[in-house]
This record gives sequence, C-alpha cells and structure tokens, in this order.
Amino acid sequence: MIFYETKPQRHGEHGGTQRTPCISVFSVPPWLKKTGSFFFFSLLTFSRVYSQNPGDQLFAAPIVHDINIILPQNNYWDSLLYYKSWNDTAAQYIYMQGDVFIDGTPVNSSGVRLKGNASYNHPGKKKSIVLSFNEFIGGQDYDGLRSFHLDNSAYDPTMLREKIYLDILNRNGLPAPRCAFARVSYNGGYVGLYKIIESVNKQFLQARFGNDERNLFKGDPHAPLIWEGSAQQAYYDNFELKTNESVNDWSDLVQLINVINNSGTNFSPQIEQAFNVRDYLRAWAANNLFGNYDSYMYLPHNYYLYNDSLAGKFQWITWDVGIVFGVLPVGFQNNEDFPLLYLPDPPQNLPLNNNLLSVEAYKQEYLDDVCTFFNNDLVPSRLFAVIDSLAAVIRPHVYAEPDGNQMYTEQQFENNIGYGGVSSWLVFQIPGLKDFISQRRGKVSAQLCDMGWSCMLGQSFAGLSDDQVISIYPNPASEKVTISYVAPQYEVQTLYELSDMRGRILLRENVALQPGETSRTIDISRLRAGVYYLRVIAGCRNTERKIVVVR
Repeated sequence: MIFYETKPQRHGEHGGTQRTPCISVFSVPPWLKKTGSFFFFSLLTFSRVYSQNPGDQLFAAPIVHDINIILPQNNYWDSLLYYKSWNDTAAQYIYMQGDVFIDGTPVNSSGVRLKGNASYNHPGKKKSIVLSFNEFIGGQDYDGLRSFHLDNSAYDPTMLREKIYLDILNRNGLPAPRCAFARVSYNGGYVGLYKIIESVNKQFLQARFGNDERNLFKGDPHAPLIWEGSAQQAYYDNFELKTNESVNDWSDLVQLINVINNSGTNFSPQIEQAFNVRDYLRAWAANNLFGNYDSYMYLPHNYYLYNDSLAGKFQWITWDVGIVFGVLPVGFQNNEDFPLLYLPDPPQNLPLNNNLLSVEAYKQEYLDDVCTFFNNDLVPSRLFAVIDSLAAVIRPHVYAEPDGNQMYTEQQFENNIGYGGVSSWLVFQIPGLKDFISQRRGKVSAQLCDMGWSCMLGQSFAGLSDDQVISIYPNPASEKVTISYVAPQYEVQTLYELSDMRGRILLRENVALQPGETSRTIDISRLRAGVYYLRVIAGCRNTERKIVVVR
C-alpha cells in the first residue's frame, strides 16, 4: 500500500496536481476485506448502477451506514496525526491510501485524511475525516460520489442538529449539502457514530445547477464581503478558490463585492443581475430562524459562492451547520433571543445584509421567508416527531461508542435531545434541542408582533384599524354571527370572549387558527336582545367589537 502527498496549487500557480509517493507498506490481506453488519430499516441492494443523482442512494433513507476504513500498517494512527499536522502548517492535503468498505461495498485505494479545528483537540480517535475515492484512482466513486466528509459532531451531544437542518434546507430547494449517519471503524474496530456530509465540489454544482465550469469560492475564515479594493490578492485571506485554480482569475468575485458595496442608489438592479437574491434571502431567513449563528449573518463565514453559468449570476451555498439550533454563544441574554433583523455595529461590517435590509421590498421578502419557515418548518410538534424518530435510529450506535472516544455521555445525549442544557467539553453551554426549538418559536413570534408583522397577511399590520382586523356578520343578528379575524401568525392560540354590558363573560373559547382558516361562527340564539362586546386576543393583537342581538 502506498500513500501520497498531494500538492494543491497555490494562488497564481499553474499546472496539474502533483502526487509524490511517501511510504510503501504491505497490501491488504483478503481477510481484512470483510466488514461488520449493516444497519437498516429496509433491505437495500447495492450495485454500481447509480441512482439519478450522485449520492441519492447514500442519503435517501434514515439508516445508519457502516463504514470500515482499512489502514493495515501498524502505525496508521500516528501517520494520520502526522499528516494532519502537515496539512495545517504546509497548506497541503496529504492522504493516506486505504480500502474503504461502505455497507460491504469496497472502494479500494481511497484517500483518507483527518480534518478539524477545535474539534480535533478531543483526545480520542473520533476525529473528523475526509474520504476521497478518486485520490489515487481517477474517476473512482461510491454511489456516484467522489468524496464526502465524516463529521464527529463535536459541538452537538444529540448528533441530530445538522441532519435535521440540512434536510429542511434541501426540502425547501436551497443549495446545501445532504447528510446521513454512519458507524465508522478503523480495521474493524468501532470508533464512533459520524455524520456523512456531502462535499461541495463539481459534482454538487452539476447536480444543483446543471453546470460546473465556473468559479466556486469558499468564504472562510472571515468573509464579510467588504470592499478591499480591485486587486484580487486583497481577498486571498478570506476566500478560497475551489475550482479553476490554475487559471486563478478572481475578477468575478471582486466585481460581485464591488456591486454589494459600491452600487449606491442602483444597488437593487445591480445586485439582481449579479446575485441570486431570492434564494439568499431564504437562506438568511432559515439561518436566523433556526439559530445557525455560525454563518454570514453573525460570524461571516461558512458559505460558498458559485458563479452559475446558466443563471448568469452567483449562487449562495450554505455550509458547515453543525452548531445550528442555538449552540454558538451570542451576545444576547439567551440564544433564542437573536434578533430577526440583526446587524452588527457598525452595520457596514456586513454590507450584503445591511444593503438588502435598506431596500423595503427585500426586507418584506425576508420577513415573508421567515414566516414561511415559521409556519411550515419551525413547528415543535413536527420537529419533535423527527427528532424522536432519528434519535431511535442512532441511539444504539451512540451508546456503543468506546468510552475513550465519546465526546458526550449517554445521559448527555438523552438530556440534550430534550430540555436539558449540556456543558460542552469546549466550555460553553449547549441548549436542549427541543427546548431551543420551543423557546425560539415563542421569541420569534414576539419579535414579529413587536415589529407589527403578520405572517398571515404577509405584511405589516401595525397600521390596520380594528375594522380591518376583525369583521362580524351579520350584525345585528339573532341566531349566529361569523367572525373573521386577522391574526399575526398561523397556529397562534386565539381567545374569543363575549361579555354583556356589565362585563360578565358569557362565552370564552380558545382556538388555534390554521392556514386557510380565519373565521369562527358563534351561536347567539340563547342571548337576550341587547348590546354585547366581543373581544379577540391573538398573539399581540387585542381587538374588541360590538355585537347587537335582536329578537
């Protein structure tokens, strides 16, 4: 077995990737090419006949895959650690060569390397991994994928956050990687449960956008999109060019940043020509609503920009959402209090968001997108069912992790799924997953009320009169009255109270308005003739109207 040093080209260098053999060791004996059992809800048949898009088979079902990495040399772990250190200091990716078995299917002579920053410092062997199937055999893949990441969930005791959020983004048609689960072993020895994260590469671009020939930039480690001048070298520290490296032409990115910062009163038409604003507003709304604070809106990184040749503009791709649902500490009383319209001080430090919010039409679109996710996705009853289902799938494999590799105990796993905060081995407190979802929904509802925004109306209700908010018909009436009410949000608990002139409450009813349901019929046939008062309380709206009963 041979592993190689892969030397990616630096800025301005030309030519192909160079590979230099480092060490030669013995080949894999046949008995090592046997892997453990699979973990399925349903039986899958594996073959080299791929599904419609790369990875559809791997990411399709809520199962735990089995990945066994065969590195037979005695010092394989020391070598992995050594080359991780080399990668960090020399800015070169060195892969060890090994055979990888995925659910029993061999992918021979694959590239294996460790990755990670703070998460890498945990003392156990459960460190994040990159598998590159075509590193040593050109064109080799698994389920059509040439690589993927194995993430150790260092910041998430539940191991569920990233999976749930990426599923939401993909279900809503936003460009983002897919996620699955896997038991990972070295030479048959179980290391721990990992998340499989789809790579953002040319395959990803082709599947999402139908083209892959233009520039793909990664915004990291600090990429606020601030104008630093027309020289592309000014952006080297904050962005990485991931395609067309040998050409090394950054003029398209520089022009996008120029448009974001220097368009003045022409910002709206110019940004529309250069950038997919519609999908970015949706991604921003989702990141804010679901507490993905380790993103452009707060710590400006963890995203890709692709210059889509078919659309003729840049596309936003969400990346690295492992600490979604409020894990990252933010400078507010509680993480669930994060403002929907957050901008830093000064706001020019996030020019894209600042300039978008300065355009009223974009602000309204953004709030509409918040409402869409609020109504359809940030719904505790639905999310809790998903959480419980996925937790049941991964629980046996979490409990089976060797003690030395576990980042969190079984009890911390269970507590953090629900309402228990957990102290991370990285110091900060991680809120309970279900607790954050419940709290965040309540805080967002309150924020929308405070700013006078109605998710049911899709507009501000702050200036609406009582006559525009509630209508009663017929009025006067003798048998029944129908009440049509504009509530701030769907599914908000709505209280109806009917009282007489003396203030005595004759009827009280709580209902939850659902999408498409904005009216209620009340029986008044037993009331005496006279004047009554109907009070309707829904969220932050408190409205009162007279009803005249005739006999």
